[in-house]
Amino acid sequence: MAGPPPSTVEEKRHALLQRRLRHKREEALASAPQEGRTMSPLVPLSPAGAKPPLFLVHAAGGSVAPYAALAALLGDDRPVYALEDPGLHGGTIGERRLPGLAATYLAAVREVQPDGPLHVGGWSVGGAVALEMARQDGDVALTFVLDTAIPDGAPSRPGDDELSAWFAADVAAMGAEPDEAELAERFPVFAANVRALLAFRPSRVDSRVVLLSAADSEPGRLDRWRAYADEIQVVRGDHYTMLQSPHIEALAEAMRDRLSEVSVR
Repeated sequence: MAGPPPSTVEEKRHALLQRRLRHKREEALASAPQEGRTMSPLVPLSPAGAKPPLFLVHAAGGSVAPYAALAALLGDDRPVYALEDPGLHGGTIGERRLPGLAATYLAAVREVQPDGPLHVGGWSVGGAVALEMARQDGDVALTFVLDTAIPDGAPSRPGDDELSAWFAADVAAMGAEPDEAELAERFPVFAANVRALLAFRPSRVDSRVVLLSAADSEPGRLDRWRAYADEIQVVRGDHYTMLQSPHIEALAEAMRDRLSEVSVR
């Protein structure tokens, strides 16, 4: 009987990146400051390179794992850092607002890059946080918004039952298989971030804002972004598969192009 087909080079590379990311997380946790101090939310995905770094904010689930493969495709000379939700590592979750989250992450980013214009971005909730970081800092050259929803109408506050259903659908769409302990740890982070997004209303910022919207996202999302984005491009895939093979390469290419354009200005 023939065995299963061999893994593709891309699958092997993705698996290696995931192992490296887990190792980096373990190192960060092992060296975490003692009680009374806060561990930095920054996770270096591709810290080497001479070009200005790109900082990517986590989505609703809080993990930066979805960016591991993307970071490797943005160029060997482009440092990429991600911001992971401290709530996944024992940090306070509580009742949060996106402006407060953005301020915390901006302080961490400016420790790595104290001077000069920033390049920031994020997928889903992370895009809204990145936009708020750009508003607060005032010196952001480029902001990537990756398929982020703008709430329509008055702010809503879904209950835990509704959020639990959204969380289950999100986990399933990501292809993750966390155990019960992991689910219990992650849900409060997911719920807090979704509620913060639903209460957030964006504003125009002094940055080039590029919305990269998934082709299968609902059409009204693009219309709601026209007041805030300088450029809107539709990329292949849906909200989840745009960051997965075979669509992730097209997403990375679009991001590389925009980063190059900003660099030559």
